[in-house]
Amino acid sequence: MPTKRLPIILFILLLMTISVNAQKADKNQWKIFQQSKELYLKGDFKRAKTFFEAFIKKFPDSRLLTATQLMLAKSEYKLQNYRQSLKLCQSFVKRFSQSTYVDDIYYLKAKNYYRLKRYETAVSTWLYIADEFRNTPLGNKSLRLAESAIKNNLDEQAMLHLEEELESDFARRVILYQLTRYYQQQNLTPVALPFLERYLNNSSAGDLYYNEMKRLYDITKGKAASAIRIAALLPLSGMNETIGTSLLQGAQLATEKFNQQHDINIEIVPYDYETRLITAIRKFKEIARNRSIAAVFGPVENDITAACASIADYEKVPIITPTASSKELRSYFDHVVQLTTPVDVVGNKLATFSRDSLNMQRIVTLAPLEDYYLNMTDAYVNTFTENGGKVISQEWYYSGENDFSKQLNTLKRIGLKLAYQDSVLNNDSLDVQLSQVDSLYQIHLDNERTKLSENGTKLDSADIPVTSLDGIFMPIYKADINLIAPQFAYANIQATLLGNSDWYDEDALNKNKHYVDSLVFATNGYLNKENWDYKKFRNNFRKKFQTTPDMYALIAYDSFDFIGHNFTGGGNSQIHRGNFLSHITTSDAFQGIYRTFNISESRYNKALRILQYFKFQGIFPLR
Repeated sequence: MPTKRLPIILFILLLMTISVNAQKADKNQWKIFQQSKELYLKGDFKRAKTFFEAFIKKFPDSRLLTATQLMLAKSEYKLQNYRQSLKLCQSFVKRFSQSTYVDDIYYLKAKNYYRLKRYETAVSTWLYIADEFRNTPLGNKSLRLAESAIKNNLDEQAMLHLEEELESDFARRVILYQLTRYYQQQNLTPVALPFLERYLNNSSAGDLYYNEMKRLYDITKGKAASAIRIAALLPLSGMNETIGTSLLQGAQLATEKFNQQHDINIEIVPYDYETRLITAIRKFKEIARNRSIAAVFGPVENDITAACASIADYEKVPIITPTASSKELRSYFDHVVQLTTPVDVVGNKLATFSRDSLNMQRIVTLAPLEDYYLNMTDAYVNTFTENGGKVISQEWYYSGENDFSKQLNTLKRIGLKLAYQDSVLNNDSLDVQLSQVDSLYQIHLDNERTKLSENGTKLDSADIPVTSLDGIFMPIYKADINLIAPQFAYANIQATLLGNSDWYDEDALNKNKHYVDSLVFATNGYLNKENWDYKKFRNNFRKKFQTTPDMYALIAYDSFDFIGHNFTGGGNSQIHRGNFLSHITTSDAFQGIYRTFNISESRYNKALRILQYFKFQGIFPLR
């Protein structure tokens, strides 16, 4: 080997040795960093802080230095050492201004300012992040925090000072928007005019608040407002696609009619949440950020409505749900209006009607084991017993069951025993106590079985009627009508059948008319198919959508007729998120084609109808 090549080879070997050692060092440092971070993630912030400090002291030139500095500042924040955390953040920005962690550091700075009650500085820092890192998750989160801090922690003077001091056009527009909203809420809309003009002169139609500010400007100047925009948050795909599509079509037909008849317009903005909870939450957040939208029509399911309602309360976005019936919605959330009657109110009112108008004394129940039916049955039973009635027995079934004979036979046997008990206790010639009835009934059963066996008849035969019960409360799924009606008739329990709105299926009832004669059920509407308004609606719907409307289309049509009715008259061009609910909850009762609406400050529809079905006459309202 030539001597002159030896230094080159030695140099290469030296580099390789340094590289291997560096890799080992990097791995060792990474391991220590991960162990320290693990302590932080477990909530042991004090030990994590000690580890991060030791790391920085031992490895001042490490590639992990910036990450460690960030985690140390976070640890100090978690330990409520806000001044020390802020000091570390400020040092980081000076030393590592080009670091990929600088956005996280600025975000942490803002949180420290907020904790130290330096609200103006916190807001300006969050707005800086929202501007510099626009349309990123951290940027969007910072904007929401800035908006919240402005609304909750800054007064008029603080907002005016910030608007004057901030250099960013984006940040100033946010402050101008919040100032305008403040003046509007204080009924000082004219004071907001120069701020509105300043905003509109320095923005474009694509800006975050442009549509809302333009609307407010038009109102302030006495011009006609742009359309009242209502988001239709509906399941336009997925499992409930048919319901969502029908609701949207009914809403569109109603607003088309409204816009032709009035100077102000209602604009529907569809959002599809695909019958998925997570999608609904994401879409609702989009709606909340769109300041031009005054309210939300939908969702339709109870759980999805509740999830959106929690965001609605924070963002102050009104929700008008056409179908959600959970009793908790009106109790826990302040921005939800239920255009249907909550499930517990339905149970209460039907039970009261059973006692007061139908004079029922004894009833039994049969319902699916599901929250909606459990809540309705509990409400019915509690009210019925509080009003002096007796609930003799309760039976349940699971969704998807086809055979209800076990539950019905149980109720039948109870009814037969009750009939025997009545006959014994009402017989003046017998001196029998209630405690003796069970043993006497056993003897009676043995005798009856002997008699019936001679004829080849069983005790629970369909030929033997039960006449000791006044009613059977049976709220069910609509799909179960064709299954349960003939089985109920076969059980020969001669009691008035009581049910929920799912029984409102005239085709199914007519198919089972001999089984469900005199059925009484509670619902929010009553449809007279001979009504001229209904015929006109049906014809217009068929013409527009090339299909026959179902009940959901009619519900949405009536709902938007009701909503629009509240926007006609003086001052209605000023409808926005802040006063939308008051327009709905202070309105007079309104009669639609199918539904009647009676919405008060309780924020649910009190206009419940009690209907009865007769096999030869059809459905008629009792109340």
